[in-house]
This record gives sequence, structure tokens and C-alpha cells, in this order.
Amino acid sequence: MNKNNLYRTLCLAFLFFVISISQAFAQSESRSINSSGSFYSLFGVGFPVDNNTARELSLGISGVSLDNTQSNTLSNPALWGKNIYTTTSSGLSLSQYQATDNISESVNSDLSVGYFQLTLPIFKQKLGISASLYSVTSSDYRYFNSGTLVTTENDSIGYVSDISGSGGINKLEVGIGWNINKNIAIGYAPSLAFISQENTTELFFSQNDFSYNFLDYKVTGSTISHRFGALFTFRELLRDNDKLGFGASYILPVNISTEETSETSRVINNNQQNVTLGEIYNGNAKLPAEFNAGLTYYPSNLVNFSVEGQFQQWSNARSDLKLDNENYELSDRIKLGLGGEYHPYKTNSTNFLSNFRYSGGVSYDSGHLKTLNQDINTLWFSAGLGIISRFSNSSIGLSARYGLRGSTSDDLIREKIWSFNLSVNLTELMFFRPKLN
Repeated sequence: MNKNNLYRTLCLAFLFFVISISQAFAQSESRSINSSGSFYSLFGVGFPVDNNTARELSLGISGVSLDNTQSNTLSNPALWGKNIYTTTSSGLSLSQYQATDNISESVNSDLSVGYFQLTLPIFKQKLGISASLYSVTSSDYRYFNSGTLVTTENDSIGYVSDISGSGGINKLEVGIGWNINKNIAIGYAPSLAFISQENTTELFFSQNDFSYNFLDYKVTGSTISHRFGALFTFRELLRDNDKLGFGASYILPVNISTEETSETSRVINNNQQNVTLGEIYNGNAKLPAEFNAGLTYYPSNLVNFSVEGQFQQWSNARSDLKLDNENYELSDRIKLGLGGEYHPYKTNSTNFLSNFRYSGGVSYDSGHLKTLNQDINTLWFSAGLGIISRFSNSSIGLSARYGLRGSTSDDLIREKIWSFNLSVNLTELMFFRPKLN
């Protein structure tokens, strides 16, 4: 089998692997009480989303210091000025949440497309632009409550409430990166940040005298956001051909003016109809400032190690949405990650196992929520595999992560999370026929 056929075979194998995982998750979903993402995404404007490639996720880092001139990344606008190829990329995430408290257990499944990005080098390895669409927060949950109501006639009526939410905050971003010289690169990316969030509560009663009812909240709004990035590269610090990269990015806090509408059901002329409740409610949702920084050291072209950190000032974030839950408070989020990579494909070995890139990492996330004086933190363990085409410089990345989030103390919920991420990065050689010499 030649190398081109090998790459195609591996692509098909990964596609089959993803389809198999999807079917397994669907089977789990059909047996589940719930069908959604993390329980903790019901608070505020949703749970923060990590829009990283599978490679970055497998390292446990955001990727601001990971210098890669052949693939896309959202992590640091400065990296867009170092690109060689026109690239387009997207990511797919499959996650399973096993949630437990002191009484019950449920298994939730979530399949989502993480991001889409296109980068174009205006001057190769000098000046580049990027256009992307990605999520900032995700509100994706569903849970049930049941109980008994006592009427004025002392009759007991059973009820079940089905509460679900979807949406969150997204960004449509266009930015530019400038590789000033071999040591310094900078970037800037303005974006349209917009919120589209919905919360629905359905009520079912055990007696026909009490009709089915529902309450639906919808929130919309938009504003302009700004992001900055920088990358500093130093060579031959400790040995010949080694390299050290220091990267950083900063996102300014933004305030989104929101409009909230609500609907419910009423019996009008013996017919159940949806009616709007009151006027449009105007509010605000403030996103925090975010700072990312880290170091990546390359002792050789075969190995690299990264340590990075993230800080989000959620203690200064606010939202006055009607659908907000009052049983929590926002706290500053700190995330620390450490990982390493091995690149045997660069050795030109004929060994099959040398055709891949291997990576692994661990990270700790303090979380942005605090309830009953407890932080909702997460510990992640991750590993990944990369396939790099030797002909087009396109690549496929796969990561597998296992996370532990929250606690069962004080009637809280603990989640065990399995997450599989697939990233596909296509270079310009996938779109244009190579020239013959």
C-alpha cells in the first residue's frame, strides 16, 4: 500500500470510528432519563466552551503557545500570520455525562460541531487573515422534577415538570495576524458576539381537570467583542535547533444588551393556545475578561512540551435574565494544563506506528460556578493521535478525554465525562490540483 492510499484508508477508518461512537452514544441516549449536555450548563448564560482543536485538547492546553504553521487554531490571533497554506478546519465533539447525586443517576449524551475556521495567508508566513464561527458558552440541559400538589379541597394531585434549555453565546469573528519577524508575531480579532438562548418548562398533571401547561423563555442580543494575541519565539536557548515559544491572548469584557420574551399556554374559547406574557423584557449579560498565556519548549523537531494557563474574571460578570437560577454565584475561573507530544512521522520511518503524532496531557479547571460555597471544578486526563498527510499537509486529529466534575456532597451533582473530539484540517492542496514539474 502506497502512502497516499494509506492516508485515505486511515481517513475512512476514523470516519467509521466516529460513526460507531455516534451509534453507541445514541443507544445510551435511548436508555437515558435525560438527553443533553452538562447539568451545570443550566446556570446563567451557559457553561464556557473550549473551542480547541483535538490536538490542543489532547495536550490539556488552550494552544496559545503552540506554534504550528500548517494548521488552523482559534487560540491565538498572532498565529494566523505564520501560516503557510490556505486552511479550513472544523471540529466534532461527542460527549457522555454520567451524573449522580445522593439519590439518583442519569446518563446524558451530546453531539455537537465545535467550530468552523478559514485562514488565508496574504503573504505567506508574514500576514494572514482568519474568519470563524464558534461557541463561547453553551446552555444545553434537561431534567425532570416530580411531586404532589394539595388543593384547597385537600385533594392530592401528582405532577411532573420537564425543564430543558438550549443555545448560548456565539461569536462570528474576522481577524488578522502579523508575523513581524522571526521572534515576534501579533494579532487582532474583532467579532460579533450574540446570544440566542431558550428555556422551556412543561407541566403534566395526574388529573384531567388540570390541563397541560408550559412556559417558554427566549433571549436574544448582540454586541462587538475584541481579542488580541502575541507570540514570542526564541531559538537555540539550551541546545542547537531547540525552540521556546511564549504565547498570550487577551479578550476584553463585553456587555450584551438582551431582549427576553416569554410565552405560555391558555385555554381560550375551549382551545389551548400559546400567548405572549407581557412586553419584551430588556436586560444585560456581561461576559468576563479572559487572559491566556503559556510556554511550549521544543528540544528537537520530534518532541515538545507545553504548560499553559487561563484566567476568566467571572466574578465581574453579570446577567439579569429572568430565566437565571439564583442558587449559585459566579467565581473567577482558573485553568492549568500540562502536556507533551512525540512526532515520529518526521523521522521518515517505514514503521506503521511512525505515521502518527502522539500526545497526552492533564489539566485542572477551577470552574466559574460556586454553589453552596463549593466550586464546581473539573479534572481532565487526555490523550490524542494525529495523522498528517505527507502530500497535502492536511491533518486529522483525534482526542479522548476523561473528566471528573463537581461533587455529591451537600446534595450537589458529580459528573463523570467521556469526551471524544475529532478535528479535520484541510490545506490549499486539497482544493487545487498540484502543478506538474
